[in-house]
Amino acid sequence: MAAEGAEADLPDQSRMGFWDHLGELRRRLKVTLLAVLVLFVVFMTFSLGTVHVLGTDVPMVLPALAANESPMANQFFRALVASLVPAQVGGVPIQLVAKAPWDGVLVQIKAAFFLALVAASPLIAHEFSGFLGPGLKPSEKRLLLRVTAPSLALFAVGVVLCYVVVLPFSFTLLYSVQGGLGVSVYLLFLDDFVTFALLFLLGFGLAFQLPVVMYGLSWVGVVSAGFWRRHWRAAVVGILFFGALITPDGSGLTMMLVSLPMLALYVVGYGFSRRAERARLGPAKSS
Repeated sequence: MAAEGAEADLPDQSRMGFWDHLGELRRRLKVTLLAVLVLFVVFMTFSLGTVHVLGTDVPMVLPALAANESPMANQFFRALVASLVPAQVGGVPIQLVAKAPWDGVLVQIKAAFFLALVAASPLIAHEFSGFLGPGLKPSEKRLLLRVTAPSLALFAVGVVLCYVVVLPFSFTLLYSVQGGLGVSVYLLFLDDFVTFALLFLLGFGLAFQLPVVMYGLSWVGVVSAGFWRRHWRAAVVGILFFGALITPDGSGLTMMLVSLPMLALYVVGYGFSRRAERARLGPAKSS
């Protein structure tokens, strides 16, 4: 019976050659890149507006043809500024400025590219899973299905938490530190802001995947639950390094805002990895 179970948990026996794999990868990358490019053009050239129909304003995506119409990339950027940056800190207003004439173009490109990646993420996930699927065992495919919903939920929680709490707090805190040094004018550069905000949002979403990664590795038996417990010091160093990597301001304060939730998530991930190991081996062997 054990042999039959092992045979039932084998990858798809239909094998492709090396060049077939490359061709499959190229095809899926082409589909993904084309989708991202089309969405990028849409976000750069179309505006989210309203059309007056039968006395009601109906939201609709419209071409941003006139000079006074802003594409969705610009609308997204202005919404970020309005929701994340306080109007003033300590009575000193924050002024949004550009360092170079081309900063506006760079900001639009970054905002549109970010929106295109977000909008194309379901297709990217589908193409990625379709490429890996034939090489996965049935048990590994079940694991992917099991962690998909928690992974998406944790990513959304991380992004929302960053957007609602962490980023507004970070801007207020960082400008307050400048005020303590006697700074009387607060400037916020366009390109610096969009890079900082988008990296923070993406980094928080990725950071909240930590329990899912730990659970998955323990569930398939690659890493034991005891490994996470024994190497917690190395994990702390790695988490701090990741926090420093995704925070471009270099102050150390925002690095800790990323690292502290990840340390809590590491503890949560350890708990779930123990549960996964018990389910796979039984209570006696996983202790």
